[in-house]
Parts: sequence; structure tokens; C-alpha cells
Amino acid sequence: MEEILKSSPWFRKWRSKGSKFKGPNPTPWRPIRVSGRFKFRKTNSVQNLHDGHELSCHTLKNLGIDDEYPTCVTEFKKYAEVTTLHGYRYIMEEKRNLCERIFWICWCIFGICAAIYMMSKIWTRWADSPVITSVASTNYPVTNLVFPAVTVCTVNKAVNEKLIIQGCRYNKTLSEMKAIISSLVDPEGRNNDDNVALLNKNPVSPDTALKLLRLVAPKCQDYLLTCRWNNQAAPCTNLFKLVLTDTGYCCSFNTVEPKTIRKTARSDAEVLKQEMEYEYLQKAVWDYADRFRDKNGPVMDETDGNNGTTGSQDSYTCARIYDDEMYPGVCKYISKCRTDPGICKLNAEAPPLPPIIKVAEEYPYKAAGSGRSRGLTLLLDTLRCDTVPTESFKGLRVYVHHPEEFPSVGEKGFLVGPGMENQVSVIGTDTYSTEALRSFNPIRRGCYFTDEFPLQHYKEYSRSSCVVECENQFIHDECQCIPYYSPGNTSVCSYIKMKDCVRKAIDKLQKTKLLYNKTDTVGTMERKIFKFKSRMLEDDVADKSCTEVCLPACNETSYDATLTNAIFPNQHEPNMTKMLREAIAEKHTFLQDIAYVSASISVLRIFFRESSILQYKRDELFTWEDFVSNLGGVMGLCLGFSLLSLIEVIYWFTLRFYFDWKRYNLAHQTATGVITGKF
Repeated sequence: MEEILKSSPWFRKWRSKGSKFKGPNPTPWRPIRVSGRFKFRKTNSVQNLHDGHELSCHTLKNLGIDDEYPTCVTEFKKYAEVTTLHGYRYIMEEKRNLCERIFWICWCIFGICAAIYMMSKIWTRWADSPVITSVASTNYPVTNLVFPAVTVCTVNKAVNEKLIIQGCRYNKTLSEMKAIISSLVDPEGRNNDDNVALLNKNPVSPDTALKLLRLVAPKCQDYLLTCRWNNQAAPCTNLFKLVLTDTGYCCSFNTVEPKTIRKTARSDAEVLKQEMEYEYLQKAVWDYADRFRDKNGPVMDETDGNNGTTGSQDSYTCARIYDDEMYPGVCKYISKCRTDPGICKLNAEAPPLPPIIKVAEEYPYKAAGSGRSRGLTLLLDTLRCDTVPTESFKGLRVYVHHPEEFPSVGEKGFLVGPGMENQVSVIGTDTYSTEALRSFNPIRRGCYFTDEFPLQHYKEYSRSSCVVECENQFIHDECQCIPYYSPGNTSVCSYIKMKDCVRKAIDKLQKTKLLYNKTDTVGTMERKIFKFKSRMLEDDVADKSCTEVCLPACNETSYDATLTNAIFPNQHEPNMTKMLREAIAEKHTFLQDIAYVSASISVLRIFFRESSILQYKRDELFTWEDFVSNLGGVMGLCLGFSLLSLIEVIYWFTLRFYFDWKRYNLAHQTATGVITGKF
């Protein structure tokens, strides 16, 4: 019938008059046969359309259009029927009963919750701890490491003869000179209460006291008798330099000096002149002391008034007495000898300097290997005869540390007693960070690269140096001065401030936090106390201590030292011990006295214990690829989700939704035009 209708002449004429419907005859028009001719009858649906009613889905289906009006519900129903995500198709299937739908709804919700929970854990771990430290090598050779710095301090911070010489120059008695030095190195009066009490009568400025501390300090060769580096003898003056520490002037090996050194701490012209004069003026002091005692008799020791033993001694024999009774005669004799050394029968020529022997091509020195033959060996004199001690023991204080680190010998050093041979075996640990960590905020990665945190007084960033600058800044804000050993040229705290204000400031610093105020620059903090530039702190107000502010260096080497000792020497004659025999041959003739050796001499050996160490690598915990892979694995496990699944969801509810809606409107318009067309 349909073919007959299409082939009829009047139907072709009707289509040529403008009908837009090009497809098959619409079903609402039913042809009927009347007297051998075909006619058409309008159905009720067409009449309703003329009356202003919309087309129903049933009407569109009758016109051959299967689409429903696109809504989120209908699109989700269609998506659920074809999606690769697990479980959703069973929720929307028409033949599923209510129990089955509820069963799959519960499991789908469980899968979503499980995925969200595990993804939140991954995100938290990545956000809070983006850095992982792992073992990069278990066989990293120590020859790649810098040998640790070794700082040696004698507890006696002044040489008696130098105290007398400088006291005559500055019009001070021996007791007053001891009081000045004690005010710096022992402000709490642990061993020098009587000396410090004299400062109240005749005070001096802190700068003058610091200058005198340098002028009267023992030279390195005074208590470093012999030195061996990598089993080769070397002049101690080539290996060690005089540095200022928290316990006065000490001798340090392999130390990198700070970029800012206090002016009075340098070897200026006055110090050099004093060292040149000291070689013969020291003998003048000895000569006058001997003549004075021969004329006036010995002075009884305050600690033992019955035996007439001496209360003060010279550097070697501990046999001479020095006290204020020698003034002002000793000053006059020193002045005469300085003017005309020949009168005192002294040689005014400066002794020749030891030859400079180059022990390595680069500085700081690197380790040559493990074992004590590949380390540093020292023969030490504890200078037990000098009389401005900073400690309650006899001996030396030694600190093994990184060359860039401030030598906090007084706080961190270990003790070396007289008459002992001490071995310090060192285990190094090296840590390096990959360049990928630079993309993280230093607070998040937990370390600073050297160029990210330039210190004011030190060449390279280290945590200990940062803490020193932080604490000094806090002390300066509290007391308007800094301790004498601090780098820089800020005013030095006096004895009164060192004893009261500085000590209270240090105690306060241990109990309080440093406040940080946010600046106008986003992501940048400016310290209220620790005034470094732009420190990238994340919190609006962050309370942190100096240790928390000063993060570790991203590339650093740390040293762990183990000390063992035994009695030295084990022979009753010095010549029977090779080390002492070599020292005596180097004109240290006083070592022939075995009693002095047992009471004052120590041996110190520092070396690496193992030929290889652990090297750690600080790297990203998750790269972006790892992070995305972990999230994808969780979503695939819980939901059957993949990257294409995400694209599918986006496509289905954007592009497909739009084109379905457009297709539906086009079909709706087409159907309306067909039904309302004219014949």
C-alpha cells in the first residue's frame, strides 16, 4: 500500500508543494479507500497538535523517532547501561528487582568511599612528607669525604709570662690581668672567683679584654708539640690555626674560617710584634723571677703552707713563682730589656719561622683512607702550669666537627686528660639531595640548599652555624651586645652582661619560641627576632625555635666520634717510646723528665674507622607520575576506573548530552513540520 501511495501522481504533486518531510509517510495519517480513490483522515494526535499540545514520546515513536527528551536522569540511565565501571549497569537494568538494585547500590557506594579514603591517604602522605631519605650506597669510599675538623683547646687560656709582659704594657698587675681574662672565658666564676672580683675595682672595656685575650693566649706550638698527617711528620703551624671559640682561643685543624671575623680577633700588627718580642722577653721574665726569689726567698703556696712549694710555675718546669710582689720591678726590667736586649744578655732576633710544607693540594683536606696511619696524630702538652683555667679539670678539650661548623668546644667537646693516649675513631655519614627537590618549599622538604639560606657571617650554610647566628641575634635583641666569640663586629658584652643578661637570654631562648610575622609578600615571612631575608614560611604566624628555623643542609656530611684511651707512656724512660724520642730530637728537651710527661703529656689520634660509609639520598617520595599511578591503581581497584573512563564520563555528560539534546530538538521540529504541512 505504501509503495502504491508513493507512486501516485497526486502524492508527488503534494511533496513538490513544499512539504519538508522527505521520509516515509507519517503513521498518524491513515489512508482510506473511498470510491476507488485514496483519501486521508486526521487522527486525534494531529488535531491536538493544532490545538497547541506538545508531541508525546509515543507520538514521536510513531513518527519513527526513538529519542526521549535528554535529561541527567535519562543520560545516566543510558550511561549505566554501557559503562565499563563495575556494578552500575545492574542498578539501571529494567529487569532487575529492587533487592538486586539495592545490593549493587550499596557496593558501588562502598567502592566510592574506599577509593576516596585511600586517595586521601596518598594525598596526605604526598603533601606532608614529599621527601624520602633512602640508602644510596652502602660502600661509599671515605676518600670522597672531607676529613673532619679537629679543634683542640687547653683549659689554661693565658701564658703567665705573656700576662706579665702585657700587664706592664697596659699598667695592670698579674692579678688584674688574670681577672680580665677570666671575665671573658669564665664569667660565671667557676674557677676564678677571686680574680673576677677585682674587676669591680678596675674595670676594662670588653673590646680591650678581647684584645688582651688574643695577646696572652698560648700559641699552637706551645701545646701542640708534634704533628703527623697521613703518617708523615708536618709542622703543627702548617696544619693548625688559632681560632676563637666559645671557650677562648683554640687551635683548629682543617677549619674553614667564617667570612666575617671580628677585627680584634685577627693577627694584627700588635699581635705580630708581641710574638716577636715574646721569644726574648719571656726569658727576661724568667731571669727577673729567679733573681727576685733568690733575693726575697720563695713564697709559700696558699694551698700548702708547710712545705714551701711554689704557687705558680713556668711553662715547662713548673718551678717559678709569679705574683704581684714582683711589681713594679719586673716591668722596669722588661722595659730595659726591650730598649737594649744586650744589657739583659738576650738575643733580640726573632726565631726563624718553620718552613711551610704543603701537605695537600686542596683545602679542606680530604681523607686518604681509614686507620690511624691515614689520620691525624698529635703529641699534646696540657699546659698544667699556667694559671687561668676555664674548667675544673686538668687536660684539654677536643671537638671533632665539620669544617664549616662553628667550633662549640665548650658545649660539645670531649675531654683529653694528661698522661693518656687517646684514639678517636670517626664514622662519617654523607647525605645528598637531588635537584628535583628544589621545586618543593624548604619547609616541606625539611632542608635548605646552600644558595637558599645565605648566612650573614659564614661562607656555607650549616645547621649549627645557623643556630649560632640565630641565638646571637636573640641575645643582641635582649642585651644589645653579643658574646665575645660571636662572629661580626657588633659590640661585645661586658662581664656584667655576660654573667647576668646573656645567661638569662640563653635560658629564655630555651623556653620560648621565635615569633614570625607575615609580610605583604605572599609565601614570605620576615622574622621579628631572627632577621634573615625572605624565609618562605607557610603559616601566617609560626612559632619556632632556632633549631626548628635552622633546617639541616640538603647536602651535608656528619661525623660520629668514638673515644678510647689508655695510660701513656707505658715505659719508665721517655727515650724508650718512639714518639717521645722523636719529640726530644725536635728540641723538646723538657720531655726527658718522665714525671712531667706522665703529668702533662697526652697523645691524640683521629682517624676514620671504616674505609667505606653509608651514603643517603634525599629524593621525592612521589613524582607526579608515581602520584597519578597510585591514584589510578586505587580507582582501578575500587571502581574499575581508568583514564579513558574519565574521558568517557566527560564526553557522555557534555558532548553527547549536547548532541542528544540538539538531535531531539531537530527531530521535534521535523515532526511538527510534517504533521502541520499542507497538501
